[in-house]
Amino acid sequence: MSKIIFILLGIILLGCNSQNNAEGIIDHKENILFIGNSYTYRNAGVDRHLKRLTKGMKNLPSTFITRAAQGKFHLHTHWNDPETMNLLQTQKWDKVILQEYSSGPTKDEKQFFKFGEKWKKRLMKLNPKTKVLLFATWGYKKARRMTDSLDVQYERLKNKMHVSKVPVGLLWKSLKNKINLYDGDGAHPNRKGTFLTACLFYEYLFDKDVRLTKHVDDRIPLEIQNKLKQWAHDFKREQTQVKTSSLSLGSK
Repeated sequence: MSKIIFILLGIILLGCNSQNNAEGIIDHKENILFIGNSYTYRNAGVDRHLKRLTKGMKNLPSTFITRAAQGKFHLHTHWNDPETMNLLQTQKWDKVILQEYSSGPTKDEKQFFKFGEKWKKRLMKLNPKTKVLLFATWGYKKARRMTDSLDVQYERLKNKMHVSKVPVGLLWKSLKNKINLYDGDGAHPNRKGTFLTACLFYEYLFDKDVRLTKHVDDRIPLEIQNKLKQWAHDFKREQTQVKTSSLSLGSK
């Protein structure tokens, strides 16, 4: 009798798994790590806002998202930091996001490129399947050309490392006449800036429409939150179209 019950339970579980697969539900866990500084951890952190956006979403893997981020840190500072190294070795990371100090890519170009590539090698040694992304940040509010200069450097490093880039700075620049994303110091993000950044990472990391996520930040009015999601989604779509057009032209 117990044998029959065991077989019936097995059939039921198999049926449930088949239904989940048919619906496209992903059942594996994905580990995501941000390595950066105050641009990453301000306002509770890009990582925590991103984690909130993933809650309750179907067809997304179960995610563990955290950060190694300390004030004024560069990529070369993280390189020998015990806390960063301990966190790296706690588990295998599926995706790692690297963020350089605000002006680092232009003020110390040599170190920026050197340690960007060193980080790629280290991460590949720890887990060859890790996807590495660059967090291309924004310029200071009063520095008109800084965002473009930073993005050029991140783009160069992206090509050298053969990784992906999330052009957060360019998104911020496109919205400069629509909304203030800066804190009072004109450098760090305010809460809307951090939330917008998380929305763009959602689109790039999961290739999903962030507009479909739930209202997750009670400190940002729903109307503003929806606008931020819309702007992030539209920007990602435009960037994808530009990339596709460039590839098509290059193949001719």
